[in-house]
Amino acid sequence: MDEAISFDLSAASWRRGLTDEKAYVEALATRLAQALPDKTKVERERRLFSSEAPVRTIEVLFDTTLYRLRFDKRHGMTAERAKVVRGISLKTDTVDFSQWLADLSKELNDLAQKHEETRSALERFLFD
Repeated sequence: MDEAISFDLSAASWRRGLTDEKAYVEALATRLAQALPDKTKVERERRLFSSEAPVRTIEVLFDTTLYRLRFDKRHGMTAERAKVVRGISLKTDTVDFSQWLADLSKELNDLAQKHEETRSALERFLFD
């Protein structure tokens, strides 16, 4: 009897985790698409006769790095980081989601810093 209860609890925990992942992926896709519309591509799964269109893939492209997050019901999330040169992916690595998120955050911080430095230089040029 203990094995049956343990299995039921494990299955329930897995379903709850999968539901949470779906919600997190949806929120991440919305945030990235709003914050970086020219760098973010969100692919959604269209279902016949359904108003739902869940996220399948999120891609964020920086100068030489593509961050891709795939989500499917069977396997959950898969985080990838690819080296891109002239629009061609040369090397793709599957990474842990927490590492993927940390690397993406660093790229975002670097981008913000770069734009702040550019804005400051233009202000100095125009107003000094």
